[in-house]
Amino acid sequence: MRFFRIFSTALVALGLTGFAAAQTATYSLNDTAVSQFGAGPYGTVTLTQSANDVLVNVALRSDLNFISTGNLNSHSIFAFNVSGATANDISNISFANGLGATFGVAHPANDSPFGQFDYGIYCTQNCPSGGSGGGYADPLNFKVANATISQFASLSTSGSPTGYFAADALLVSGANAGATGAVGAISPGVVAAVPEPESYAMLLTGLGVMGAIVRRRKNTAA
Repeated sequence: MRFFRIFSTALVALGLTGFAAAQTATYSLNDTAVSQFGAGPYGTVTLTQSANDVLVNVALRSDLNFISTGNLNSHSIFAFNVSGATANDISNISFANGLGATFGVAHPANDSPFGQFDYGIYCTQNCPSGGSGGGYADPLNFKVANATISQFASLSTSGSPTGYFAADALLVSGANAGATGAVGAISPGVVAAVPEPESYAMLLTGLGVMGAIVRRRKNTAA
């Protein structure tokens, strides 16, 4: 009995000291002025803290793709706020299908009707016209260096409504296929802690070691 108390205590200690977790924040793209898109949500924006960087993943609903209208004064492919960052901190921009295009970062950026944001992703070279090619398939991924997820938690300005994020989208299927417009995240994100893979490995290793000790003690007692 005494050994099993020690065993339980050791497992708790292992969990408290070795089970590291990465912080995430998930925002729902839950608003649009485009009636043809139907009811939301229209996608998610997931921020993951990775050391000193934030990894951004934007996934749209299965019948939506990103679209480039080519007009930065009113629309970016994806627009967002991140305080304290510079355009040079934003890199590794990729879509599931890039359509052979090259992408850059605008500062500031707009996505009507959600207003002005700090930054926007836009097409810089070999850009398809409007929705030709079916738009850019999700997910959109990019990295913001030297940032924390709390730096993204600010609303756009001059919008109606304002939002934390906005994306220009193309409806690619259904009766209203071809409809375009912006979808936005107008509600705060949900922050959570997700165990990192190394933490699982550490915990499993610890459980294996403790199990071996139990078997050894049983064999010795026998």
